[in-house]
Amino acid sequence: MKRRKKMQTRGFKKVVARISTEAYERADLIKEKFGFKSIYEINQYLWHCFLRVADPEHDEEEEPVPDEIRQMFYDLSEADRQFDFVKPKRKLPQYKLDEINGQLRLWKE
Repeated sequence: MKRRKKMQTRGFKKVVARISTEAYERADLIKEKFGFKSIYEINQYLWHCFLRVADPEHDEEEEPVPDEIRQMFYDLSEADRQFDFVKPKRKLPQYKLDEINGQLRLWKE
């Protein structure tokens, strides 16, 4: 039996964000309007812009950052930390659903 080679890490990390359905629909309209291939591509673009402004010492590009992008991230120390956080919902086990609906358990764990 052949052993599979472990996939090598290529130096990338995934950044996941949960947004509300309304925000996703707005992002989808923006994707169409500006010609992005996907909302993921918008996410990559925003991270790239943010890192160019927040950490300019490690910026590899020679062209200057446009003023509009610089203003988007201006004075990050005073940033408002209030945002629409969407907590993921986890599926309840069947016995919990039964208890909620009034069924009694025949055994205790």
